[in-house]
Amino acid sequence: MLLNLPPELIQLVLQSSTTPSFLQVAFSCRTLYEIASSSREVILHHLHKTPGLKVDTHSLKTRQLFQLLMKRSFQQLYGAQFSAKCTTFCFEHFALDARASSLASHGDRDIALALKGRQDVYVLQAKDGKLHLKAQLRSSEDQQGRIEVLKTAFDREGGVNVLYRLVPAMDEDGFGATHPFVRHAIQSGPRVTVYMARHSLQTPNEPIRVCAFPDHAEYEPLALAAAGESTFAISWQHFRESDDYEVVLYNSPKQSSSNTPGVIDCNYNAITLIDGNRQRQSSNRYRPEGLSSPYDNGPAIDISFNDRSSQLLYYHRAQTLYGSFQRIQSISAHPLVDPQPTLYQNACMVQFSDTLSLLFSIAIPFFGTHARRNENNTEMCHWQYLSFGVATHRKENWTVACLLKSEARCQAQNCGHVLNLDRGRRFSQWTIVARLWGFQNPTNSLGCKIAASDRGTRLAVANWNVIYVWALEPDALIEENANGFYPSYFRSTSSGMIELRPIVLPLDAVCFKLGFTHQEDELIAITDRGVMYWDLEV
Repeated sequence: MLLNLPPELIQLVLQSSTTPSFLQVAFSCRTLYEIASSSREVILHHLHKTPGLKVDTHSLKTRQLFQLLMKRSFQQLYGAQFSAKCTTFCFEHFALDARASSLASHGDRDIALALKGRQDVYVLQAKDGKLHLKAQLRSSEDQQGRIEVLKTAFDREGGVNVLYRLVPAMDEDGFGATHPFVRHAIQSGPRVTVYMARHSLQTPNEPIRVCAFPDHAEYEPLALAAAGESTFAISWQHFRESDDYEVVLYNSPKQSSSNTPGVIDCNYNAITLIDGNRQRQSSNRYRPEGLSSPYDNGPAIDISFNDRSSQLLYYHRAQTLYGSFQRIQSISAHPLVDPQPTLYQNACMVQFSDTLSLLFSIAIPFFGTHARRNENNTEMCHWQYLSFGVATHRKENWTVACLLKSEARCQAQNCGHVLNLDRGRRFSQWTIVARLWGFQNPTNSLGCKIAASDRGTRLAVANWNVIYVWALEPDALIEENANGFYPSYFRSTSSGMIELRPIVLPLDAVCFKLGFTHQEDELIAITDRGVMYWDLEV
C-alpha cells in the first residue's frame, strides 16, 4: 500500500515515523530502502533524534549519514525485539531445576545446572551461542538412598558449592556405609539430612570438601552463598513453622580425614546472623513511631556476599533488589564481635523532582569511573558510580525505576586507584540521571532479576516471563549528559529528565536467573523451560 504513494509522500511518512519504525520500513523491500537511504532530510531528522555524539553532517554524503544512523540505531537496540535470536537448551528425559541452578557473576560466567531426578550438577560455559560442558560434578559413588540437589553457588576461589538432601535407605552395616554422606545420615538418624559439597573447578583433582547440617534436618535451605572454601552462608526456613527462619554464616572449617578417597570431612563454626524470632522483637520497636523496619521483610530467599565478603546482602520475596544487608568483618582475619550484626535497610532518600523526594532501594553499582586531576595544587581522585534504583510512592503507590549516580573525592596519595563497584553501595548521596520507562513492579514472589553487561551498555530486568533490556551510554549518563549524547528528544518536557525505553523480550517461560556473558549483547536466562541464550545483536 505504501508503494502506491508517490516518493514525496513516502518520504513524509518516513519522516513522521519513529526511528525504529523508519528502519523497519526501510528494510522491508528494495524500493523503500532506496527511498529511505537517499532521503537526506529524512535521515538527518532521525539522526538528530538518535543518541550519539555530534558530528559535522555537512561533510558527510547521504549514504554515509544513513550508515551512521544505522550504526547508532544498532547501539540503541532499535528493532532488536524482532531480530534477536534466542536458543533454548533443554535436556532429554529430565527437567531443569531452575531454583537449584545458578549463574556465576564473575570469572568465566559459568552456569551450574541441576536436573530434577539427577544427582549430578553440570557446569557449562556459554560461548559463541552454545553451551559447552566444563565439568560434571558427581555427588558420590555407590551411595544408597535418594539424593536431591537443592542449591548451587559459585564462589570467588574457583569452587562450586552444592547443597544436597539425602534420604538414607540402608542400615549402619550395609553396603556403602563408609561413604561420608551415608555415614553422616546414619549418625543423625533416619531423617532427611542436608549436606554441602565443595568442588574445585581450578584443580579438579582437589578433594571434595563435605560437611553436614544435622541440626537443620527439619529446615529447607532457601538460599546459598559462598565467598570461598572457608566461608559460606545459608538461609534456612522450617518446613512447618514459616516464622522459624534464620541465616547462618559458616567459617573457619576444621578438617578431618575421611574413609572415602578424594573426600575431606569438614566442621564449620556456625554463627546465626539473622533469627526470625529476634527479628520480630526488633521490628516491634519501630511500631510506635510508625516506621518501616528492616526486620519486616521475612526470610531471605537469596543472599550474596559483597565488598570482598565484608557484607551480606539479603533478597526477600516479591522484591526487585536486596531489601536489607549486614556489615560483617573479614571472616578469615577477624572473628565477629557481635554474633548478630545490625541489619540495615536498603533505603536512601533521593530528590525525584523539585517538590518530591522518594525512598529508593539502590542496587550495587554496575559502572564506575576514576579520574585524577589537579585541584588547587593538590592531586585529587574523583570517583563516580552508576547504579539502578527503584522507588514506590508511599501514598499513591506508583513505582519508578531510575539510573542514579554517586561520587566521592579523595587525595591521590590516599587512593588505591582500583575500581571497586561493590564499594559504591556505601554512599548515601545519590542523584537521578535517567528514568527507565517500562519497568513494572513485580506481582509474584520471585521478584525481578537484574543484570548488567560488563561495560554497562546494557541493563536487563526479568519480571516473571518477560525481559526488558535498556541500551545505555554509561559514560554520558554518569556525567549527566554533559557531552550532549542524548538529544532533547529524550528529555521529559515536564521534568527535564532523560527517559530511556526498553526493548521487550517475551519468554513464554518463567525466568529464575539472569545474566550477561562477557559479550554485551549475549544474555543468559535460566527458566522453568530450559536455558535461554539470547543474542541481541541486530
